[in-house]
Amino acid sequence: MSFRLIKDYDTTRNARYIAQQRADAETIEDGLNSLDDAIKTHKTSRTAHTSDQITHKGFSLRTYVESLYNRMRNLILNADGTNVKEVVDARVDTDGNIAPLLKERLDHDYMRLNNRIKRVVHVDDYGAVADGSTDSSDAIVRAVGNGKVKIKLGPGVYVVRGVKLKSDVIFEGDGMDNTTLILHDETPSDEWVITNADHQGGNKNIVIRDMTLDWNRERQNGTMKAMGGVKSSCLLLAQVKNAWVQRVRTVNPALHGIDISAPTYDISDSDYTKNGCDSIWIDRCICEGYGDDGITTHYSKNIFITNNRCLYPSGTAHALGKANSNGIEVDDGSKDVWLFNNYTEGNVRGVEVKAHAKWPAPSNVHVHGHYSFRDVRAYDIRHIGHHYANEPWSETARDVTIVDCTAREPIYNDLYAGLAPKALVISAYQRVLVSDFRAIGDPTYDYKGTDIIAFQYKGRKINVNGLQIYGFAKAGSDVRIYGGDQRADDVHISNFAIHDSAPVGIGIGGGVYYVTLSNGIVHTRGGTTGITSPNNQATIIAVRAVGYADAAVLAGQKYKVVPNNIKGGFRAAANTGSALTDSSAIIANTGSAIAKGERNFIAGNAGGASTEGSRNGVMFSYDSHTTGDGGSSGVMFSRATKNSKSYSLAMGHGTGNASESNKKIELSAEYGTVRATGAVESTSNLKDFAEYFESIDGKKIEASYLVALDGDKIRKADKGDKILGVVSKTAGLVLGGSAFYWNDRYLHDEFGGLIYHEIVEDGRTVTVPVENPDYDPTVEYTPREERDEWHVIGLIGQVYVRIDETVSVGDSVSAIKGIATKAESNGYGTVMKIKTSYDAEKGYGVAQMIVTPQH
Repeated sequence: MSFRLIKDYDTTRNARYIAQQRADAETIEDGLNSLDDAIKTHKTSRTAHTSDQITHKGFSLRTYVESLYNRMRNLILNADGTNVKEVVDARVDTDGNIAPLLKERLDHDYMRLNNRIKRVVHVDDYGAVADGSTDSSDAIVRAVGNGKVKIKLGPGVYVVRGVKLKSDVIFEGDGMDNTTLILHDETPSDEWVITNADHQGGNKNIVIRDMTLDWNRERQNGTMKAMGGVKSSCLLLAQVKNAWVQRVRTVNPALHGIDISAPTYDISDSDYTKNGCDSIWIDRCICEGYGDDGITTHYSKNIFITNNRCLYPSGTAHALGKANSNGIEVDDGSKDVWLFNNYTEGNVRGVEVKAHAKWPAPSNVHVHGHYSFRDVRAYDIRHIGHHYANEPWSETARDVTIVDCTAREPIYNDLYAGLAPKALVISAYQRVLVSDFRAIGDPTYDYKGTDIIAFQYKGRKINVNGLQIYGFAKAGSDVRIYGGDQRADDVHISNFAIHDSAPVGIGIGGGVYYVTLSNGIVHTRGGTTGITSPNNQATIIAVRAVGYADAAVLAGQKYKVVPNNIKGGFRAAANTGSALTDSSAIIANTGSAIAKGERNFIAGNAGGASTEGSRNGVMFSYDSHTTGDGGSSGVMFSRATKNSKSYSLAMGHGTGNASESNKKIELSAEYGTVRATGAVESTSNLKDFAEYFESIDGKKIEASYLVALDGDKIRKADKGDKILGVVSKTAGLVLGGSAFYWNDRYLHDEFGGLIYHEIVEDGRTVTVPVENPDYDPTVEYTPREERDEWHVIGLIGQVYVRIDETVSVGDSVSAIKGIATKAESNGYGTVMKIKTSYDAEKGYGVAQMIVTPQH
């Protein structure tokens, strides 16, 4: 707007002077009127300015808001990788339009509610007085009327006997703590500060914002107690569809700060959310001093709880020392609930997702960005009455996610005496996802040996990814997976870091078989055990433990380094192959490989390999196989070879199809036999054939003395004796060693053969020797080579013999006190070489002799 004024008036002519003044006045008047109209239009215009015209932190408001909006939208859509059908259905509004997100549908409904409002009223105009003493109940009833109204409350304290809001109502104060509604001193205990008008028929489209609700628990000399059920809370929404609760503070209710519920907690209908609330958003509220829970939900769905603070309950709804007073509780029958960026402090449980025994558990509950500070149990997920082995499994405790949440300094609390503090507890629930979770303790606080994170009471299918724990120096363990008849199982923890914390990093209980620990470190100072389990069933991959006396104690064995423990059918460094059972493995293999049986092993093969039966293996071979249902059968270092015999190792080489006929060596562990198609050769150029004999006096006879028999025992040979052999150190083949067990362990027949009988072993009938009843397996056996009385006597072949001065090359010998002397005729053996000449001081020389069977 622009205009020009006459600045130099013509004062010589009076009429002209007056006309010029009038023209300027009219110009000013028109300009001011135009400006006033423009201001009024600007104030009432819905598009006075576009978001592109407003800057915020260097960006246009449109760019900034759209960026934040799209980030939140992406977070919600991708929170757990799934879309629940009922949530998808809830995105359809009453006009049949589809919103991309449920939150967008709520925003759309909010705008429609604004358009429905026919009146804007102020309660003061109906006689309400915000002086903290005047009863304004009737004035608020008149202001509400039949609904479809926006009701404004000014600053101050309004005394009420309970406000009942009808459908299509915006109930708006002047700001949290500026506007307060407090219950009248004569209000009975079963009332609420605010609730909806029709619990049985239901209401819709209600907005409550910018005020404080004081339940006035000290009225009537402090006799006010929670009346049970849905009664006695600051704010109750019962069977409400589409509601917004924003910037509301609740103070000292006997029961709950905010309750989103059905008209009753006692629901038997299988469609258990039918009479609950639907599509509720609670945002930026503060709840304090509540007798039970700060914010709670029952039998309701599509609930958003965002940016709220729930602080320091009184616990008066419970018996002294037994107050289960929680910050935010998602209770019986709730489903499709989202908690974003909330804060709890001083509660018994910061966030509890739970149900009582007879009612369904909450499902599809998502907790994001929550911060729990000094709550006894920061996060507790449970279905009561479905924990113990004799209790039924929960069919509804499913689908909870906990993402980017923090548990800081959980502590003991007098509200619930003796309840052990924990960062996270999961009981009876299945399909629980925990991602990017932090547990932060106070290293000086006495946690009295408790476990900080507990998976227990039939919890199943729990996946934890991105776990950080530190500061719980006086706890028992950082993570405990409880065993026993009501054990937790199917627990998978990955990408974890435990640092400067409890004496035990991760403890696994008895009977727990399906736990995976991967990519983690447990690091402390003065700890006892990094990873502990009474069995070896846990799968452990790339886990390191530092600062513990034992890095791991598994199945009673102590480890200085946490072992990699992998179970299940396993294949590694192999481009093909199938390990068909949980306990079979294929390693470093090319070509087709099939491990068909239990505990089978295939490694280092090419050209095909397969195993059947149990405990069988093929290694370092080409096109080789074990066949049949037997056990402990193997093939090694072979080509085209099969083995079907139990307790045996085959080696072979052939061409064409694999076959048993290609065996070249067979070692039988069952019978102790060695079979080969080729020669058995000594690697030395001087060896003899020998057998064990016992000395008659039980004393040791030194090497290279000639010996003779005295009955079945030996002594040094002397004049006239028939020489048996020589005490040998060079035997290439030795009989009678009895190296493994007492020689008479098994019974023999009259001809010296073993006596056999049949037994059933591994499901098959086998023939084994009959054990001597005198055999005592508890007596430790000493092999003959370690006993002085037993001697290796060379009988045939080349031997070393002690000689006197009479012996020359080519001589046969007799003996004097075990030393060889020249024989005139029919002597023993033939001297091949004098190795050491006779030494009178030593009393002997040494000759190399050949002994043949005719001697």
